[in-house]
Amino acid sequence: MTSLQKLGGIAAFLNAIVAIATLAIVVFLIRLSAIADPTKLNELAIHNPLPLLVQDGLKLFSAALSTVLVLALASYLRRHDSANNSATLVASSLGILSALCLAGNAAVSLYGITQATTLDDLTEFNGDQLNNWIRFLALAAIGLDGLWLFWISWLALKHRRLPVYLCYFGLVMGMFSLIPPLGLIVLILGIFWSIWIGNVLLQDALTNEI
Repeated sequence: MTSLQKLGGIAAFLNAIVAIATLAIVVFLIRLSAIADPTKLNELAIHNPLPLLVQDGLKLFSAALSTVLVLALASYLRRHDSANNSATLVASSLGILSALCLAGNAAVSLYGITQATTLDDLTEFNGDQLNNWIRFLALAAIGLDGLWLFWISWLALKHRRLPVYLCYFGLVMGMFSLIPPLGLIVLILGIFWSIWIGNVLLQDALTNEI
């Protein structure tokens, strides 16, 4: 199991890098004003799609990394407390669903970009439909991730399987994730959480090898 923990720790650090890159793209290339305006996003997809393409690629990579991290953290908690296998399994299912929604969000976004050669190519109905799916999958990914993080942090806190302050940090992040306007704050906090949990998993894996 230590090999899975190592992979999970590495995935957590890589996810922190992906989050930093995503934040930079959103702030400096896509612009925050465009995120909340589907019309501006459509125009960007037509005239300068590269930032959106890179962002969607990062989403797909993050979904894969998140899946590894969810499995690694579940393995870590089960190894330290086999009595809570069912609760950990349910929590992990939420994490996997979140990763699938994130991948789905990226896939629908990529499809929209390939179709948006001109504004006229997207009928108002189809454009709205695509934007609604992209928004729904994004909110679902963030919400499910928040539920997973809250639940897994609560289990770890209850049974003292992770550092106490890391558990509290995870609980706060989990609650913030359920409030859509705080999405950018959650992304920033997630960088620090990923580094912290990655360090915990890697240290534990290295300790068990000695």
